[in-house]
Amino acid sequence: MWTLDQQIQAWNAVGTWVAGFGTLTAVIVALYLARRSERVRANCNVGIMVTYAGDGTPAEEHLGFTVTNLGMQPLTINSIGWRIGKGKSARYCIQPVRGQNTANYPKVLAHGEQAAFLVSFTTMPNWPKDFATGFIEDLSEENLRTLRAQVHTSVGKTIDVVPAHNVLEILRKAVAEMPRNSDGTDKSLQK
Repeated sequence: MWTLDQQIQAWNAVGTWVAGFGTLTAVIVALYLARRSERVRANCNVGIMVTYAGDGTPAEEHLGFTVTNLGMQPLTINSIGWRIGKGKSARYCIQPVRGQNTANYPKVLAHGEQAAFLVSFTTMPNWPKDFATGFIEDLSEENLRTLRAQVHTSVGKTIDVVPAHNVLEILRKAVAEMPRNSDGTDKSLQK
């Protein structure tokens, strides 16, 4: 049987251990939250979009990149672009944006803010054909599965985004509508 003095000392030791564990847990949580708030966190979507002005002008079709800053720190978008292929065979390009309602580079987004980077098909009507034949080149399913839109930030973080299905469809449609020779080859690719 323990004496009262021994019981007090045992409870003091237990209290010290519990306090130490609580302090360690608080430090770990504080470091996690500090590190988490510094990370680049964004929601990105890439797809074919239509804008309506509502003033009687016709609707305008765009390739649209929307980026929403989910992080606590401001996020600066330096550029957007594309990657196709994997590993050493990957190819990259930067996407110029054009149109009346597009955001321009660089774009700083505070927490919760959103920007839309647009490629207007009114301003750049040949974009689907030119992109499909000039950059992608091979529209096979295997190759298209590697196509990623990319959002480049000022801190060196690149966010990869799988383009919406409607982007792939407009690329296939543009290539299918190109004039063909009698042997099935594309007339526009001949020198």
